[in-house]
Order: sequence, then C-alpha cells, then structure tokens
Amino acid sequence: MKIIETVVNRPVMVIMLCLGVLLLGGISLSRLSVDLLPDLSYPKLTVRTTYPGAVPEEVERIVTEKIEQAVSMVHGLRRIHSISREGVSIVVLEFAWG
Repeated sequence: MKIIETVVNRPVMVIMLCLGVLLLGGISLSRLSVDLLPDLSYPKLTVRTTYPGAVPEEVERIVTEKIEQAVSMVHGLRRIHSISREGVSIVVLEFAWG
C-alpha cells in the first residue's frame, strides 16, 4: 500500500517517471533497425544428380526414389519435394527452423 500512497501523494514524480520512460522508449525506437524484407536463408538442401541418357521414369525409379528413402529419416526434415526429368533428378529437402 505504500506504493499507492507514494503515487497518489507525489503526482509530479509519477509524471516525471512516465516522461522518462517515454523518452527512453522514443530513443530506443529511433535506434531500432527494421527491414521491410529481411534477408532470410531458409533451411533447405537441394540434391541434384545426373543420369545421362535415362528417361524420367527411369530416373525416378533408380535415382530419385532411392535418395528420398535414404534421406527420409533425417532429423528435423519437414518436407521432401522431388523432380525427375530426362537425365536429371532434383530432390529438395526442407527442414524445420531451429
């Protein structure tokens, strides 16, 4: 209850304290750097392999599926996205933040 009595009995002190907090907040706000679009590097890994002369079905069966099975148990993996094209397999691994 002493705090309440002090606040009620000394309004000038309360006003000065509030002004001090506002002043420090304004100074801190002016020094705060904020980017509209900050540079983020997403936790991704891309595995690109080549199998010259193979059709997309072969690349998927022989290369892409084997890579997906091998990396599917990696800790923190959220999503696997793959593309199989003629002679090329691209597997993208997306990890959880942190």
